[in-house]
Amino acid sequence: MKSILLALGIMMNTQPIKIVTVDSSSKEVLATKTEDIQEGELYLANEISDQLMASLKPYLPAAGLAAPQIGISKSMFIYSYDRDPSHLETVINPQWSPISEERIEGWEGCFSVLLSNGVWQLASIPRYDKIKVKYTNLEGKTIEKELDGFGAKVFQHECDHLEGLVCIYRTDAAIKSFDSKEALQEFLKEVKKNDSKNYQSPK
Repeated sequence: MKSILLALGIMMNTQPIKIVTVDSSSKEVLATKTEDIQEGELYLANEISDQLMASLKPYLPAAGLAAPQIGISKSMFIYSYDRDPSHLETVINPQWSPISEERIEGWEGCFSVLLSNGVWQLASIPRYDKIKVKYTNLEGKTIEKELDGFGAKVFQHECDHLEGLVCIYRTDAAIKSFDSKEALQEFLKEVKKNDSKNYQSPK
């Protein structure tokens, strides 16, 4: 088992892995569709989950992180519906579908962009406001929920990563560029304030 995990780049002591950015030498993983976690691979999913948590920890509170963002092309991510670290949840092999056609548009940041050198951009993307999701948890149980607002947006954002799509490269994205990281961070404060109005617990 250890050799398999090491081959995937997973540190057994769960030290943070540097997040892959759109300008890094390993950026190809961000543009590659991931592989599902197979039956019998929950041990692997648990290791990846621990690694995701460790890698996201320096940036908390945060909305989520997908396996490709730490160089692992597997279909899983962690996310929080309200950026509260205590609400971070591991999602394996997710599926989702819209409950209605209503969409909301808002600015989205991504660690694979925000942590890059000089790519100071956010994307405004129309996302379904209410979705039904289905996935496997770390115990191997099938979970079904309804997500509204910010939680629905984050879930869709992370699922994009599993399809090999970073938000700034979506064809329906409106891009806002900044002259400096400081200007970006200042704008992000307002974005997060607006996001907080749409925090809703899953149903």
